[in-house]
Amino acid sequence: MPQGSAPRQIIYEYIKSNTKDGRLPEGFDIPWLEDVWAPGAQDGVALQHMVPIGSTRDPERDEKILKGLKLMASENNAAHVDEVFAVFGELDKKDSIVRLFDPIVRTIASRREELDLMALLDFGDFLICNGTSLLAVKLGLNVLAPFSVPFVEEVAMEFGVYDEFTYYAARILGNRQWPNGNAELFDLAKNVRGWGRIHAVEWLVPATQEIRDWLLFEGADNTVIPQYSADICLQKAEAEKRLEGQLTEKEYYAIENLIRESLTPGGPCPGVTDGDRLLPKFIEKAAVFPPDTGVIRMILDSAAEYGLDQSTIETAKKLAGR
Repeated sequence: MPQGSAPRQIIYEYIKSNTKDGRLPEGFDIPWLEDVWAPGAQDGVALQHMVPIGSTRDPERDEKILKGLKLMASENNAAHVDEVFAVFGELDKKDSIVRLFDPIVRTIASRREELDLMALLDFGDFLICNGTSLLAVKLGLNVLAPFSVPFVEEVAMEFGVYDEFTYYAARILGNRQWPNGNAELFDLAKNVRGWGRIHAVEWLVPATQEIRDWLLFEGADNTVIPQYSADICLQKAEAEKRLEGQLTEKEYYAIENLIRESLTPGGPCPGVTDGDRLLPKFIEKAAVFPPDTGVIRMILDSAAEYGLDQSTIETAKKLAGR
């Protein structure tokens, strides 16, 4: 059946009915949505390749957000559903709803005296429980994010198994208001492989050795482009600290792989954070473990960018056979 031709269903129920052991089947999609993007891809591109707007102030945009929230929180809010979608549909076309996560949460927090918070919570619940469109569910998750009520944590986990919604789940679970949120986000990260893993890795706190090890060995293993997460995984897995200690062969080659991904030209990654410190330590260990000469050459090509000293450069040249 062509995408978009299937009868509409409630997205929440469709995802729950297809989830088994915390994950969706490989290749899962929502067939009635007319969208040429892979799940989570459009939001991912907006977040990774557009100028962030989370901390910027835009009076016109923020007033439209407040208008939409007031309609949700009004006494007769059920009569304003179409108006709500008109307001946020316009904002979505201009800025993409995923980029409005922070402005919406900030507006709820800063204008709470002007909003009936219980009515707003109920409207967010209505959107996620009855939504048949991506905008409805994303808007609902966005609105629910500031509320410390148990069902918000629960629905974050239920929706987060689908790459299209993992970002919203990660933002909710990454909030320190949930004692088990980071552990739950770790479970989500392991159970998604596309854009969802990229988002989960970005917001996951490396609070335990288990998480740090997973980030090193599997965090960048996504079906999109591993480079999106490679540098983040180097940082969160404490690659520099590992290089200073008793490094295992498995750790060395995992770090090597992440450096390769991070330094690959033409990709989305900015490079290696703190490469001026990490790369010399890697070169030092490369004399112990047989290195991939291709990676060593990539480091040499970046020597000036990271200010590598002459001793490190000479060692790298020998390793690369130059």
